[in-house]
Amino acid sequence: MFWNRIKKIIKKDDLTKNTETHLASDNGVRPVIKKIPIDFLKTLVPINDLSDDELQKLELSVSTHLPGDVVFHINEKSFSLPYLMQGQCYIETGSGSGQLINASTFKALYPLTNSKKFQCTVIAKSEVKILHFPANILNLSSQHIRNPLLNSQDIPENLVDNAFFDAFCRYFKQDKLVIPSLPDVALKLRSAIQKDIGIQEAVKIINFDSVISSRLIQIVNSPLYRAVTPITNSLDAVSRLGLDTTRNLVTSISIQNLFKSKNKEIKLKVHELWKQSIHVSSISYTLALLTHKVNPDEALLAGLTHNIGALPILIFADSLNSSEYSMEDVDKTIETLQGMIGSLVLEKWELPEHLHVTPKNVQKWYGNEKGELNMSDIVLLAKFHSQIGLNQIQKLPPIYTLPAFQKLGDNQLTPDMSLQTLHDAKLKIVEAMSLFKA
Repeated sequence: MFWNRIKKIIKKDDLTKNTETHLASDNGVRPVIKKIPIDFLKTLVPINDLSDDELQKLELSVSTHLPGDVVFHINEKSFSLPYLMQGQCYIETGSGSGQLINASTFKALYPLTNSKKFQCTVIAKSEVKILHFPANILNLSSQHIRNPLLNSQDIPENLVDNAFFDAFCRYFKQDKLVIPSLPDVALKLRSAIQKDIGIQEAVKIINFDSVISSRLIQIVNSPLYRAVTPITNSLDAVSRLGLDTTRNLVTSISIQNLFKSKNKEIKLKVHELWKQSIHVSSISYTLALLTHKVNPDEALLAGLTHNIGALPILIFADSLNSSEYSMEDVDKTIETLQGMIGSLVLEKWELPEHLHVTPKNVQKWYGNEKGELNMSDIVLLAKFHSQIGLNQIQKLPPIYTLPAFQKLGDNQLTPDMSLQTLHDAKLKIVEAMSLFKA
């Protein structure tokens, strides 16, 4: 199936001679240690989470491979975290699907594999150079917590000296951040259910808000929850759903209208974010059903709130004169800060910890690598899948390299490069999305 395997590795002793030696196989032998420009290293994900000092201390190596060489085989033991540095190579996964990766594209900014065993077979199409990092580098980068709100060294280059970003950081440090409040009904219901109230008491709270009660009835009659006979009142709706599901759905319903603006551009941005959040929440719900690892209704809520951190930033922008910033500035600020701000919002709302850490955790494709599949993993995979078919697909990492995807193990969600089972579950996703469309 594959061409003959011959691997070129530059030996450390021959560094000054710039000569290369052929080896029949890797077997843990390390290529020559190289000096790689810091600016290049800072383009690689998630290596760019490390500071300049940490990057400079890394022991790196480069291996060279001729056209037709098998760089590594699937399921072989991995001794490093490899990146394609130069040339083209063909990737073949365990399912038999494949793709060509060019070093000049976004795909090369992500590792070719990232676990103790190679998750794919890599064949050099042209002469290629593979950059090798220490095998534990992912763990090191995931522990590195950047906080550009408080540490100027953590500010991305595209936001250094950005007037809007700087103004928002000052606003945050002065403790002026406006966190949107959930409606009283949602807050009272969450608090009351913690005190083991009954269905009758829950219904009394819900009926104080006619909009929420009517939307709850609509949802319980939707294809995802529909009973044998149509439900026409809150008591039957709560009885059908149960208290925990009711609590999560009431909170979810409440989020839709938290912030409105007369500014046309901000209004469009809010609409775009809401559309994105219901798409991610719908896939999260479906993934939770398929994996049986987390509560589907909580996954729906986690998906709806994964980008909630954008709201305080938009509220701040809305308080300024529109001539003081551009929407590009706002977008860059949201991209950088919405995870941290989102976790603050959900903590303020007193949601469970596994929910309020999700906005922060889903900002990193390669974070949260330890433990079993959890809520953050589900939402991260949903976020990934929501971008398939969009313009962003070229900027996505190979899905088999994501720690969240690897936690699925032998689950039914491991065929092909994307989540084929989700594709087959498209009807359920459409049904879930319909719950929160205005």
